[in-house]
Amino acid sequence: MANYVHTCPPSAGWDWLMQGVQLFRKKPGEMFLFGNTYLFIILFIGVLIPFVGAAAVAIASPALGFGIMLAGKMGQQGLRVGPSVLFTAFNQDNRKHLQSLITLGAIYTACFALIRLLAYLALGAQPTMTVEDFQKADPATSAAFMEYTVLYMLFVGVSSIPVLLAFWFAPVLVVWHNMKPMQALFSSWVAVWRNKSSFLIYGMGWLILGIGFSSVFVVLFTLLGLPAPFVSALNMMCVALVMAVSLCTFYPTYKAVFEHDPTA
Repeated sequence: MANYVHTCPPSAGWDWLMQGVQLFRKKPGEMFLFGNTYLFIILFIGVLIPFVGAAAVAIASPALGFGIMLAGKMGQQGLRVGPSVLFTAFNQDNRKHLQSLITLGAIYTACFALIRLLAYLALGAQPTMTVEDFQKADPATSAAFMEYTVLYMLFVGVSSIPVLLAFWFAPVLVVWHNMKPMQALFSSWVAVWRNKSSFLIYGMGWLILGIGFSSVFVVLFTLLGLPAPFVSALNMMCVALVMAVSLCTFYPTYKAVFEHDPTA
């Protein structure tokens, strides 16, 4: 365990969100570029490169997670935050921690592979949906496809929560607290569990603000009668903005839980 784990009030969850918004307002250009670099990695490497890309992104996630936390800390200290900060864990200075971060990545990948396997065992194979089916707009096929998709997303989403919480602080505990991978996972889980009310508010606020922001702009763009491709492009920009702001909220969670002065 880390030397000191602070238990925050539930309202701290909202404070973390607001601190992230303030950081983005302080450095909009830097944080937007930083967030888009992370989004690019997820979309164009994790999605567009079958199997290999997704596995590579999953294994590298803890190392990138440390970069996100470090970017938030640097931003709050007034330092310049460039896209290269995302890859700080791969620098020579942090080479001694890289093996532990890769180990965390392997565990992270295995956890999500297991979740997908359980989803397959519980829901079965995904119904096939061809281009012809979309063109024919067959109600039965479309309904079965949508039902499976919703159930799959719910199953994976709920099952992923314990994994995400265990990994939330693990990368920085490895680098900044010199913990071994399993010790970091355990400490991260305990820290989040002690602050579960704060994280509940944080997660709900993050979800509502993110979805609400994108939805409002999509509806507005549609009502203005803009062409569908243009609306899609603007919606992607909204997603990129939400991503950038959300990444700014990560470090405030660590600062409140692990950098709190118990004598204050």
